[in-house]
Amino acid sequence: MGSYVIRRLLRTLLVMIGISVVVFAFVRSIPGDPATALLGERATPEAAAALREQLGLNKPWFINFGNPSNPLDAQYPRYVAGLLQGDLGSGLKSNIPVRDELASRFPATAELSVAALLFALLIGLPAGIVAALRRNSAWDNVATTVSLVGVSMPVFWLGLLLSYFFAVKLGWLPPSARLGNETVLEPITGFYVLDALLRGQPAAAWDAIRHLILPAVALGSIPLAIIARITRSSLLEVLGQDYVRTARAKGLAPRHVTVKHALRNALLPVVTVIGLQAGALLGGAVLTETIFSWPGLGSWVYDAISLRDYPIIQGGVIFAALVVSVVNLVVDLSYAALDPRIQYR
Repeated sequence: MGSYVIRRLLRTLLVMIGISVVVFAFVRSIPGDPATALLGERATPEAAAALREQLGLNKPWFINFGNPSNPLDAQYPRYVAGLLQGDLGSGLKSNIPVRDELASRFPATAELSVAALLFALLIGLPAGIVAALRRNSAWDNVATTVSLVGVSMPVFWLGLLLSYFFAVKLGWLPPSARLGNETVLEPITGFYVLDALLRGQPAAAWDAIRHLILPAVALGSIPLAIIARITRSSLLEVLGQDYVRTARAKGLAPRHVTVKHALRNALLPVVTVIGLQAGALLGGAVLTETIFSWPGLGSWVYDAISLRDYPIIQGGVIFAALVVSVVNLVVDLSYAALDPRIQYR
């Protein structure tokens, strides 16, 4: 197990290096000039050139062939040197360290992603199990149809519909932000629901939950549909195995056969999908956070793209890639706990 984890960590390091190169090159291919975006379209060429030199944007991005004595005097080598020291740079417009912005905004995205994943699991898993146990029934047809609609509907469209009906028309839930203007909460962890409970403020916790419902439902709709479909197909496959029929022939209770013999073995592909969806939630949060004015990583990176703020885009993408890699490692290690036959060497 230990050697496997070390190999995976080394592989993750290689992946992060590759991602940093790709992201660094990609953001510089975005049309537009960061200096002009910061200074405005009426900026003089001299002022824009001076700002580029100040920010180091006038240097080659990978290798400085114009400086034979120091070819690493380029943007990417300097960025990597900062990364090795834990420095992700500073926002071009705000001049706030990207590391500090990540620390303040990631809890908002993490809270939203956890809520969306819980919503998907609490509905998707039971729906898939019941659909498999009642194959070709009315419930199975409804669950399959709803899951297909959930996969097909874009997140931004569902978010707009939810906001319009439940916030604007009915007024049941707030349309944006994480807390109401009348709620005062001093954060501890950055997870507002947890912080309100730790502070002994149940009213603030309920306010945070109300603000969390619509974006969590919008973000969790696609994972819910995928989890339900995978659970159904995986459980159907296991229910047809010989050992399940043998357990039924022995006279074991149907619930015991389903839970202990079938469901546990059917969970391996489901856990894989859950891990993949947990990582995908970070990407889907960009649209969801923009629609619901959620102050997380997604809206932060979205605003940075329009400003060509290279350090923020790079830091946000690299951090999201790191989180996804860690989640995938945890999912792989969980296989051994679900199936003792799986061993890592």
